[in-house]
Amino acid sequence: MYPRHLHRRTADTLPINGGQWLLLYVFKGLAWFLLLATSISISSSKAHAVKQESIGKRSPNNKVPAPPARKLVRTQARSALLKQPSPPPIDPLEKRDLVTYRVRKGDKLPDVLNRVSISTAERQFWIRAIKRDVGVRPLPAGKEVQFHFAKPLRPGRVQTGPRQLKALEVDYNDSSTLTWEKGIRGILFQQREKPYDVELKTASAVVDESLFEDGRKAGIHSALLSQLMDIFTWDIDLEKEIRKGDSFKILYEQRTRKGQESRPSLRIVAAELVNAGQKFTAIYFEKQKGQGNYYNPEGRSLARAFLRFPLEFSTISSQFAHSRFHPLLKVNLPHTGVDFAAARGTPVRAVGDGVITLAGWNGNYGKAIDIQHDATYTSRYAHLNGFAEGIHNGSSVRKGQVIGYVGSTGRSTGPHLHFELYKDQQYINPLSVDFPADESIEPALEKLFDSQKRIYLVELSSVAPQS
Repeated sequence: MYPRHLHRRTADTLPINGGQWLLLYVFKGLAWFLLLATSISISSSKAHAVKQESIGKRSPNNKVPAPPARKLVRTQARSALLKQPSPPPIDPLEKRDLVTYRVRKGDKLPDVLNRVSISTAERQFWIRAIKRDVGVRPLPAGKEVQFHFAKPLRPGRVQTGPRQLKALEVDYNDSSTLTWEKGIRGILFQQREKPYDVELKTASAVVDESLFEDGRKAGIHSALLSQLMDIFTWDIDLEKEIRKGDSFKILYEQRTRKGQESRPSLRIVAAELVNAGQKFTAIYFEKQKGQGNYYNPEGRSLARAFLRFPLEFSTISSQFAHSRFHPLLKVNLPHTGVDFAAARGTPVRAVGDGVITLAGWNGNYGKAIDIQHDATYTSRYAHLNGFAEGIHNGSSVRKGQVIGYVGSTGRSTGPHLHFELYKDQQYINPLSVDFPADESIEPALEKLFDSQKRIYLVELSSVAPQS
């Protein structure tokens, strides 16, 4: 028998059948599952909170540092941008082959380009660029045109087909070169000024016979004497008023370029002329680069809108007259201009800016040029031997520009220039007209002018006139 206490039933001890045991086990399983899930969720939240706290941890200065990995990426990207090379320049000269052509008489740049072995498409590409930049005009005969081609990919190998033209350079004149270079943006054009050396020099002379003759005897270049006469021509009648014992001093620039030392460019920058005890002074000053004029020490311009004479170093052989005995017709006729005696081929200058209305044959005047300067004044140059390059009807000309050459065409007894001046379509005496002076120095430029004037006058004062 079993002990009685083992068989005693209590109030919380009830008999459990098989179905009840099954429900009990299911309930316990769910309870354990819920407990496990809650534990995992709490652990995940704590881990996420720790991660957020680590990323968002403050630095001592209360700033949030950027994540190390992201910062490294940005630094590398910035370095890549900074180290990225700029577009490579046009091929250096050592990677080019140079071919030089010499310009023939009448050649235009497209004509020279047609002699080059390049493809038709590339030739047209270059010709379009040339026409766009400088148009089509003849080049000076004898000048050089340099073509720079890309070298073959394999050194030493002769290239038989069309070549790739990289650059083109034209020795256009004594002062500039024209260049075209092919780059990633197309063909770029530039007019480059040739470098030159500048030397400041002085010269002087005392007049015994004439300003020009005594200046030449003193070894002064004729171009400087011509400039000197043009500078003071409106203040002094250099043919009639210059007398023995007068003197002059000049300060001038001599500009030379490599290979052109025998052809210097000369320009007076200051001059002093003493006539009958009266001193005349001229200072060269540029208000804009390359555009200068001559002024007296007070800043008044010595220039006029017109030159006084259309020739350099010439003698007046016949004055303006209302009645003159004509050497060919043997009758008295008005002489409506001034004749300048000069050798055949002497350059003739335009006395002022204007537009050519006639460049051709004009009856008794022979080969002649008419220039309309403005609504008031017109000038005529007659008996010419020929016209300067580029002179034709409709051409614009500048004061002092060579427009033709002395001859003896038409009704003429010998080489000379017949010059006429019209005001409101009426003849006037070119030697009696006086044009107003050009502008004076503006107040804003007075200090600069005074500074330059002092330098020039100090240089002039150190020169003694040479007899």
